Amino acid sequence: MMPALAGSARMPYPRFLAFNVAGGMLWGVGFALLGLVAGNSYEAVAKAAGRDIAVVVGVLALCGVIIWQVRLARQGDARRPRGSA
Repeated sequence: MMPALAGSARMPYPRFLAFNVAGGMLWGVGFALLGLVAGNSYEAVAKAAGRDIAVVVGVLALCGVIIWQVRLARQGDARRPRGSA
């Protein structure tokens, strides 16, 4: 995408190449450092997030069961004739 955009803007190739190399180096080094930081702090994040994620999964499961029961009740109501109780 960027080479086409640079070409349509008539950017000189040596300038594009310099910015492309600088951007690639910055991206590569940045993501490597981000991975290093994330790997070093994984245990602390996993301990804190693990408890929170367990609570979220529990709440979602409870909501799923409630929705399922409500739908079953509504299907039962829809199958009954209107005059019956």
